Amino acid sequence: MASAKPTWDIQSLRQEIPATQRVIYLNTGWSGPSPRTVVEAVKERLEWESYEGPTSRHVLESWLQLQGQVREAVARFVGASAEEISLTQNTTEGINIVTNGLPWRRGDEVVVCRLEHSSVVIPAYYLERRYGVRARVVPLQPADGKDTILDKLESALANHPRLLILSHVQYSTGLRLPLAEIQKMAHERGILVLVDGAQSVGQIPLNVDELGCDFYAFPGHKWLLGPDGVGALFVRRDLIPQVEPTKVSGRAVSNYDFEGTWVPNTLPIRKFELTTTSGPLWSGLMAAIAFLDSIGIGNIEARMAVLVSQLRRLLMAVPGVTVWSPSRVEMASGLVSFSLEGVEPQAVTSFLWDDARIVARSVALPPSTRLSVAFFNTEEEIEVAVGTIARLASQKGALGAHKAKGPNFEETL
Repeated sequence: MASAKPTWDIQSLRQEIPATQRVIYLNTGWSGPSPRTVVEAVKERLEWESYEGPTSRHVLESWLQLQGQVREAVARFVGASAEEISLTQNTTEGINIVTNGLPWRRGDEVVVCRLEHSSVVIPAYYLERRYGVRARVVPLQPADGKDTILDKLESALANHPRLLILSHVQYSTGLRLPLAEIQKMAHERGILVLVDGAQSVGQIPLNVDELGCDFYAFPGHKWLLGPDGVGALFVRRDLIPQVEPTKVSGRAVSNYDFEGTWVPNTLPIRKFELTTTSGPLWSGLMAAIAFLDSIGIGNIEARMAVLVSQLRRLLMAVPGVTVWSPSRVEMASGLVSFSLEGVEPQAVTSFLWDDARIVARSVALPPSTRLSVAFFNTEEEIEVAVGTIARLASQKGALGAHKAKGPNFEETL
């Protein structure tokens, strides 16, 4: 097995992420543990704004400057221009901006995939309810290879739907879709593509311009390791006028009066944004991006690939374990889902916490426990996690069904 030793000091990095000193954190796919620099950036900005007076002139000027800096930092990180980035609260908001903002007609069609998160599927179903748009579901399976995925999508796109919505990396199994080929196929048929980037941004190198993306929504709180409540939506420059803002503020008009005259603002990306947002949270996202930049996204991807390979190899040696996540490197990611015969996934997830303070989560389709392997995890943590699963596998007959404890919330996008 290739060495997983990075060129940077993993122990020093872990010291900068306090959660790694308290638990074995394998749930970055839900929400990532923030580094100290992120927490300090949030605290310092909150104190400064509060103590100086939040609407003092110099504070307001700084807040406007900060928004521009965040937009630039996010754009650079994903390979876009700042004029194509709308600052949002999370991925789901970005998805809703596009799905509800396009000019739908009864009889239009939208295509989604079977393995998607509810934040992709439910907006598509609501289009059906509100506008008479047909929602078609492509029956992707966890074991599908690249050619099978492309064949299934080609068949679904033959009817020329208006929009295809899919995840770059599937939240349930970590399946990484061949996005460039899919978008090329869709664009050749005049079909727009909305990408859920909740599980990709911060995991893998990304350039939305080179990929030819139409729309790409992503959060700041997962693999970017930023605070909750921040995210972004990329809209390709020429498509911005086609998307109507559904939640509007003064930014959605170029001028208005109180006699009923108003002119919509169709061109700038900020038409999708409302009014007051949190300067401290945006400061935290800036710090998070700087932290990842200091490591290098290529280094992050390479480190995670080795750890995931180790995890898969050890899991497959445990009797009764089925690994659902793809084995081919080009289709894999930091998300590894597995099931243990005879034990419900929620019970496996609960046992991991009760027995070894391992933070994981369960997913519904396929029914499994999902481990999110991040660059800050260690080989030793992988061994502990698999050892705990093996112990549960050996004890399950005597234990019966281990009872799940604690809340089982759907993860946030």
